[in-house]
Amino acid sequence: MKTESKAINHLAAHSLLQKAMENLRPLLDRASRELVELAKKGQLRSQSNEQLWEFEFYDYDVFTHACATISAVDRLQQSQQFIRAFPRPRSYEKSKINQHTWTEYHYSHYVVTFVSLFDIALILTNSVFRLGNREQDCKEDLIKKNGWVTQIPVKAALENLKTLIEPHKPGRNLHVHRGKVQSIAAEMKSEELDRLELINSAQMLGEPTIEKEMIDFAYKGHVKKICERLEMERGQVSAAILRLFDCLLPIYTEKSNAVHEKWRQVFKKELERRKNQKK
Repeated sequence: MKTESKAINHLAAHSLLQKAMENLRPLLDRASRELVELAKKGQLRSQSNEQLWEFEFYDYDVFTHACATISAVDRLQQSQQFIRAFPRPRSYEKSKINQHTWTEYHYSHYVVTFVSLFDIALILTNSVFRLGNREQDCKEDLIKKNGWVTQIPVKAALENLKTLIEPHKPGRNLHVHRGKVQSIAAEMKSEELDRLELINSAQMLGEPTIEKEMIDFAYKGHVKKICERLEMERGQVSAAILRLFDCLLPIYTEKSNAVHEKWRQVFKKELERRKNQKK
């Protein structure tokens, strides 16, 4: 568990992001200066159609997709925090939102985000290797069976991530394709949660059976168990993503250095040509 918690904390500080950020620094500085100038002129957006250089786009593409991965992991934590804290229960109950509804709603968001991590990882892999596929075409077989990907540990890292995500796919498909929210009672294999849902539903219809304070107390223990499980899963998937980042880093470093050097030589030759013209 300590290793998994460490992985959560180390994702944003990983060298893959830090190197991409370092390479993007000139672009970020230029963009910041342009925003300041626009603000001074009272303009909302620039009229410039300036395109990114090839090396700038590569670093930008990798950085944004790596950040998307970390943002998804952050949303897993946010879902967990929402489940843990049900604010103003009596106020929400007036809108027919009880703690069971609240928990299942945020759990369904957690599941959809959890499963999406594999798709995000495939898109990131496509970007790092410069495979040239459109995002919507980054399917598992297309990426994992690519000759470049299969030669190194990236394929194994993707398969490890898929193994963690696979158990949540039925719940995700139930929500996305059939518009149904996965039963938290069934997922946690808890008969007591099933009974609490029944009692909650009856009381929402104006049929009080037991005091609401007793229901609130009963939910506390179950919410704790749910959050402990989500924390464990989030730690495991963070460790898997950390492993993927480790595998992608040398590929990104090699390709980024190559494309930067390519354009460095192009700029150097162009500068020499202009100097010779002035003579």
